[in-house]
Formats: sequence, structure tokens, C-alpha cells
Amino acid sequence: MKIRSQYSLFWLAALLYIVGWVAWCLSVPHREPGSALFDWVIYALLLATPAVAVSLLLPALSPSRWTMGIIIGAAISMRIMLLMVDPILSDDLWRYLWDGEVQRSGGNPYQAAPADVEPERWNADLDEVRSRINHPHIRSVYPPLAQLLFRAVARGELIWRGSMMCFDIAVGCLVALALRRRGRDPRIAVLWWWHPLPMLECSVGGHVEIVAVLLVVAAMMLMEIKKLNAATVALAAGISVKLLPVGWLPLLWRVAGTRTLALLLLLLLVPMAFFIGTDLRWMVEGLQEYATSWYSGDLLYRPLGELLRLSPEDRWSQGAWLLRCALFCAWAWIAWRARSREPWDGFLVVSLAFVLLTPTLHPWYLLWLIPAAVVTRSAAAYLLSCTVLLQYRVLDGWRARGVWEEDSAMRWWVFAIPLIWFMWSWWRARDASEPSPGSG
Repeated sequence: MKIRSQYSLFWLAALLYIVGWVAWCLSVPHREPGSALFDWVIYALLLATPAVAVSLLLPALSPSRWTMGIIIGAAISMRIMLLMVDPILSDDLWRYLWDGEVQRSGGNPYQAAPADVEPERWNADLDEVRSRINHPHIRSVYPPLAQLLFRAVARGELIWRGSMMCFDIAVGCLVALALRRRGRDPRIAVLWWWHPLPMLECSVGGHVEIVAVLLVVAAMMLMEIKKLNAATVALAAGISVKLLPVGWLPLLWRVAGTRTLALLLLLLLVPMAFFIGTDLRWMVEGLQEYATSWYSGDLLYRPLGELLRLSPEDRWSQGAWLLRCALFCAWAWIAWRARSREPWDGFLVVSLAFVLLTPTLHPWYLLWLIPAAVVTRSAAAYLLSCTVLLQYRVLDGWRARGVWEEDSAMRWWVFAIPLIWFMWSWWRARDASEPSPGSG
């Protein structure tokens, strides 16, 4: 009788997940100017509940293909439905489409910013794309392999978002394989498949981040089973899509040695060969702009800057520049220290350090944290990947008045409870590791 009631709860959770997302898709405002979004973000955040509920019910449910089929089938169905929602949470998609079309037309996305390109060179559709690009005066910030992906796949809004949806589902499959290899129930990957963050950031936002996440997750799995050359290829590809995976180079170096790192450096040159002749200053100009002047959603950068009176919001402030360098060095030091950990623990530590130290934290950056949180059982990290959705509060003012004005209190809503949970978990783990007075 008890098992029967557990299956009833599973069905109820699945029903809430499906009905909840159908209602969300039907009611969320689209591109209407000035329409508020935060209520729908809160609604989406609450839709993480079915995933957590199912993960807690799984020990009472016998392993079966049909429960896994329902989990994956519901995840895919809801993501397909989300493709019908306008990309309302971010405008990065339009830069991807622009960079892809520039390359297919024989141009170079690093050569000129969208605002500097002559309008008569492009058709009317591309002019519409350009009108939606954020920071059109800045050259592309994306590495060479990401650019090649734009060229091959970014041929339309739905084509690109559908492709990112497939990468999103694939990440969940790799997480399920990692769980099985550790002797755990692969259905716990429901914590990825039903998580609102990858659903929104991939099927709606279409963020290229998910490609790099997939490659790094694959690299962690390959390191764990000692397929080091394949892990090197995956990590090199991840770095060529987004630069963040450089944080896991010390981990690869520890398990694979210097020769494998030499292979990685060689692999990094392969996508760059497609841009031979490009001025290196063009390739790094957009990244330099991002690294020196952008800030949003940070935990430490502005509070520390204001405490030390460094004018953190002044891009020309030498103190602000030094603070950014200090935070980067802190992250690099943590990445170096984390090299002694096993791959998934190292993945979690470096991802979490980035989230806490970066001056710019967009919600989709937390996509890096979820796979490691699920595999390593870090409930606090998983909670943080949910609360980060509250960062979208700033969009209401942006859509209504064109003003990007963050609520300082939101920082604590996002970080306070997860950080308290982290400290409590650390304290418990420390106490558990200490020998009792009568032992030994």
C-alpha cells in the first residue's frame, strides 16, 4: 500500500510539472514593451518543486524504464513548448544570429562591431537582428569554436534554440550516466531535466553556455574513467566555446600530466586557424570590454569596492581594476588548490568559486553549477542555482523604463540561504571527519 501511494505522489509531481509549465507558457507576456516578468520568474522558480519531490521519492520507487521515460518525455515535451515563447529574458541570441550570418556572408565577426557595419550590405531580416543586439558597438566576445558553431547552426531563432535544447537534454543524459557509474539511481538526473534554469536559459534564451557545459561534463566523466586524451579534447573544445573551463586546467594537469596539456594547447589552435589573419586586438577587444567594465548580480565585487572606497562602478578607476584582478587571482588560486580533488568535486569547487567571485553573474552562469551539485549531492549549490533566477527582477525596470537598476537587497535574497546552508554543511562534514575522544 505504501509503495502504491509513493507512485501516486510521483504521478502527482509529474502532473504538477506538466500543468505548471503549460500554464506558464500560455500566460507569460511576450515582447510587449513594458510588461513585467518577475511574477512569472517566481512562478518558474516554484516549478523546481516537482523535480525535488521526485528525487526524494525515488528511493521508494523500484527501478523501471517507464519512470525514466516519463521523466525524460515530460522534460522534452515542456522544452519543445518553451520554444514557442519569445526570448524575453536575454538578448544574447541576436548576437549569435548576427555573428553566424556575418560569417556566412564572407565577413569576420571580430573585424567590426554590428553598429559599424554598412546597412546596405545586409538584408532587412539581418537589420532587424542587429536592432535587437545589446551593446552593438562592441565586437564579438565569443571564442573561435563558438563562432564556428554560430556559422553552422545559427540560421534562425528557432533552429538555434532547438539546437541548444538538444544540448540541454544531453547534459542530463551525461549526469544520469555519471550517477549510474557511482552506483546511484540515474533517475536523480530529474534534478537537471526538470530544473527551471536550464529549461529557460536553453529553450527560451538559447545560451551557447550549454554547449561548453556539456563538453566540460563530458571531460569530468572521461577524467574519472582515465580516458585522458578524450578528456583533453573535450576540455579544449569547452574552452574554445567559453573561456571559463580554463579553471579546470589544473585538475586535468594533475591527472594527465604536462604532455596532455601540450595536446590541449595544440587543440586550442585548431578553431583559431579559421580566423587566420584576424588582428588579435580585434579578437580580444570585446572580451576586454567585458572584463574591465561590466558588473551585474555580483556577491562581492561592489560591496568590497564600496567598503574599500575603490569606485567599483567607475570603469576608469584603477582601484576597481585592481579589485577585479584580485578576485580573478583568488579564483585562480582556488582552481589550483582544487586540482587535488576528484573530478566532480573539483568541478563543483571551481564553479562555485566563480559564481561567488565574478563581478558579473548572469543567471545562466549557474548552468555550470547544477551538474556538479547533482552528482556530488550538494543541496546548497542546487538551491543557489534556483534562487539565482531572482536576479531577473532587474528586467522589469529595463523593459518599462530602459533603466538597468539593481535592488541591492536582491543580493541577499539570492545568496543568503544557500551560503548559510553551505556553511552548515561544511561544519557538519568537519565534525564528522574529526575522531571521537575515545577512538584510535
